[in-house]
Amino acid sequence: MSAVVCVAVLAVAPGLVDSRVESERAVERARYAFTLGATQPFENAFPRSVFERRVARELREESLLAERFGMTVTRELLKEEYERIERSTRAPEQWDAIKRALGDDRLRVEDVFCRPLLVSRVLRARFAFDRQIHAEPHAQAREARALFLAAKQPPEARRVRVRLADEAPPSTDVLLAAAKAQAASGPRLLTPASPPPADTPETVSPEVAAVLQKQLRTPGDVTTILEERDQFEVFRLVARAEDVLTAEVVRVPKRDFEAWFQANR
Repeated sequence: MSAVVCVAVLAVAPGLVDSRVESERAVERARYAFTLGATQPFENAFPRSVFERRVARELREESLLAERFGMTVTRELLKEEYERIERSTRAPEQWDAIKRALGDDRLRVEDVFCRPLLVSRVLRARFAFDRQIHAEPHAQAREARALFLAAKQPPEARRVRVRLADEAPPSTDVLLAAAKAQAASGPRLLTPASPPPADTPETVSPEVAAVLQKQLRTPGDVTTILEERDQFEVFRLVARAEDVLTAEVVRVPKRDFEAWFQANR
C-alpha cells in the first residue's frame, strides 16, 4: 500500500488516529518527567488538543513527502531510524523511558516516535534542495552572477570580509565537556559578551571556504552559484590576503518551509 493511501486510511479512521494521539501523549508524559522546573500537571501543560494537532500535521507531512517527492516510509527506513537513535542519543534515560511508555514494543516505537522524526527530517531536506521549489530565488542568483561577470553591481550586493578557516568548529562532545567542567568548578560571575569588532571577518562553512579558495584567485573572479540549505550565494573577489578575502556577495534566501507547507495543505 502506498504512503498516500496509508495516510488517507488514517485520515478517515478515527480509531487509528485516536490510538496514535494517545501513544504520543504517553511519550510526552514520559519526557515531561525529565523537564526541569516543571510545576504544572502534565494535563494542563499538554492538553489532548496539542496532540490532535500534532498528529494531523505529521500525517500531512508524510502525505506530502509521498505526493511531492515520491518517498514511501518503509519498515527498513524505520528500523534504521530506531537504530540511529539507539546509537546516538545523548539522553539514554529519556530514550529508555520513551520505550517503556510504548510497552517496549519496537514496532510501536518505530511508528509512534521514529516515524515523525524521519518524515520531518527527510521532508525538510528534500524541500531545501528542490530546484523547482526554489526556482525563483535561483533565477535571482543567476541574474546577480551575470551582472558580476559583466563587471556591473547588483543592487543587493554587499561587501564582506571572509575568513577561509581551516579549523573545524568544536564538536558537541567537546562543548558538553567544557560545560560540565565549568559547572563542576562552582558558580561564577557571568559578564555580557562583548560584540566582535565591526571589521571581524565572517567564517563560512568548510564547503563554501573550499569553493572560495579554488574559484577566487584574482580580483574580479566570480564564483559559481553556491547553494546552501537556506540560500543561494554568489561572490566576486575584490582583494585577497593569506587567509582572509574581501569580496562582494549577493545572498538570495530560499523559500520558507513553513509558508510552502501551509500553501500545500
